[in-house]
Amino acid sequence: MAAYTVSGQGIHLRTMENFLAALNSAFQLFNMEEDALWQLHALKQLSRPVDKYVSEFRVFAICTRLTDVSQLIYLFQQGLDSDITIQAI
Repeated sequence: MAAYTVSGQGIHLRTMENFLAALNSAFQLFNMEEDALWQLHALKQLSRPVDKYVSEFRVFAICTRLTDVSQLIYLFQQGLDSDITIQAI
C-alpha cells in the first residue's frame, strides 16, 4: 500500500508517520540550518585552545549560511572565554 494518495484535491498521507516523514523531508535544509544556529549560539570556548573553538565555530557558521558579519563577530565573541575577549578588545 502506498504511503500517500493523490487526488484532485491534493496529496493525502495515510499515517501520521508518513506525514512527519514528508514534513521533515520538505524542511530538512531549514532544520539543519536552524540546528546549526542553535549550536552556534550555545558554543563556548570553555578553556579549550582558541584554534579548536575557531574550527568548531567555522563549521557551525558555514552550516547556518549567515552572511551578516557583525552578527557572526558578536556570536564569536560571546563564545570566547572572558579573559580572551578582554585581551582582544
